[in-house]
Amino acid sequence: MKSIVHNLPGFEDLIEKARTISGAVEKIRVSPVFGDGSDRKFFRIFCGSSSLVGLISPRVGKDSTDENDSYLLIGNHLHSKGLPVPRILYAEVREGRFLLEDAGDLHLENFVNSRRTNLKSIYSHVITMLGALHRKAPQGFEPGFCFDTALYDPSFVYDRELEYFRESFVNGCLGLDIAADELRPDFEALAEAAGVHKSSFVLHRDFQSRNIMVCRARLWLIDFQGMRFGPPAYDLASLLIDPYVRVPEGLQAGLVSMYWSSAGKYLGGSKGDFIRKFEAVRLARNLQMLGAFGFLGVTKKKKQFLHYIPFAFEQLARHLPKFGRMQFPRLAKLVSAIRRRGLSNPRGNLVT
Repeated sequence: MKSIVHNLPGFEDLIEKARTISGAVEKIRVSPVFGDGSDRKFFRIFCGSSSLVGLISPRVGKDSTDENDSYLLIGNHLHSKGLPVPRILYAEVREGRFLLEDAGDLHLENFVNSRRTNLKSIYSHVITMLGALHRKAPQGFEPGFCFDTALYDPSFVYDRELEYFRESFVNGCLGLDIAADELRPDFEALAEAAGVHKSSFVLHRDFQSRNIMVCRARLWLIDFQGMRFGPPAYDLASLLIDPYVRVPEGLQAGLVSMYWSSAGKYLGGSKGDFIRKFEAVRLARNLQMLGAFGFLGVTKKKKQFLHYIPFAFEQLARHLPKFGRMQFPRLAKLVSAIRRRGLSNPRGNLVT
């Protein structure tokens, strides 16, 4: 029986390319790879005893840098630095067709949650991989690689993370009616604290357990097309507050220290400065995450993402008071009000 991927534009051409690359003479089998929040289509191509991954990603930007361009440019760049990303074996960026090295189907999330795994041990390896990414990736990384702005600056933080939280989670998911001006002073202050006006470092921007694969006894990093210049602490925060693997608070603190003990040598500055930036980007990421779950769960109707909102919201409620009452008073008041009313929409349905 043919699956939905067989009807994708360019599918047959991609299969023939896979046959050529693999040298397969026997019949090729195809199996869909079900994605997460993305609309891109992945599928595994079995060529005899080997396999490749096919990707079909319709182009959006016809006359400007598109996500497909970034995927190719950044993927090749990271591979050239010896970083553990799937090799891009074939790319037709104008048509959005790719063949990739197969990094398996075991996400770090599933590896951790389905086994009696020593969390500290496996996450120490993840921290090592993250440190290597932050050390090696900036070498030769170009602004032109980035399709979606090249810098994690305050305006990006404000528009794409903090306002995303207000529009897609507070209003869109919970059904409240909070105007932009009600949170503007707090959001402007947080955007300034989290963002940077220039940076020689890069961040992945979605460094979490569903974008880390475990295959052939090593870790692999995927979904790197959103990389840009910015504070490396953002990726560390993304990993530690990841709702898919609930890293205990005590272990989170230990992993922050582990990261700093190696990365501090090339990041520069003091550990105190690093921790302050980490706490700011952790709060921004937490808000972005809630916005994303609201958008995916309500607007895109991918209801499975609503399940992660309660944990993400409790993390927000736990971390926000660490800034003190007066730093973000409007946001604190809103979070307190939501806790009192509960995580429900106007129809009384829980978002879980």
